[in-house]
Amino acid sequence: MFLNLVERVLFGFLVTGRERIPKAGAVIIASNHVSYYDPPVVGSGVPREVYFLAKEELFRNKMFGWLISKYNAIPLRRSVGDVGALKKVVGLLKQGRAVLMFPEGTRSLTGKLLKPKPGVGMIAALTSSPVVPAYIKGTNRLRDVLLRKSRLEVIFGEPIVPPGRVGRGGLGKEDYGAITQEVMRRIADLAQEARQEPQDHSE
Repeated sequence: MFLNLVERVLFGFLVTGRERIPKAGAVIIASNHVSYYDPPVVGSGVPREVYFLAKEELFRNKMFGWLISKYNAIPLRRSVGDVGALKKVVGLLKQGRAVLMFPEGTRSLTGKLLKPKPGVGMIAALTSSPVVPAYIKGTNRLRDVLLRKSRLEVIFGEPIVPPGRVGRGGLGKEDYGAITQEVMRRIADLAQEARQEPQDHSE
């Protein structure tokens, strides 16, 4: 709540579609990724406790590692297939928690959407969790946001429900990529929605 207040006062933070996030039960928040600030900013727009994956290197600084751990960060070794981290995510979802994931797997340095990895689709299928697409903008241009030349904004879309269960006669590996592609298509739609909004940031 405090972080959300700071963002509103300093950055004119705007959240759209918060009501689309289920208030209880497992849910994956799937967002584009343009800045290291994305997890706390997107997370502050979610009206419930949320967990997220963060690259292991960020935990090497003990103070920073302690801080992001307090905000439910889960270390992820990106250089290898980190089965342990993925098991933690699956476990959290099976407990009915909310988890923030970035389908692109890394930050986009240009702001354009990158080709996604199949992880979001795989975990959504394995846990039968709905996926709420999200589009974040402004975290890679905080100077412009402070000068009110741009706006810090996150838009949440309608939940995407996996079309079936994993197993015999159900979803298989070939479906994971299709689910992730649909998530990215929805994120692209939200990006277009953000670009079409009036550009008056004087408030």
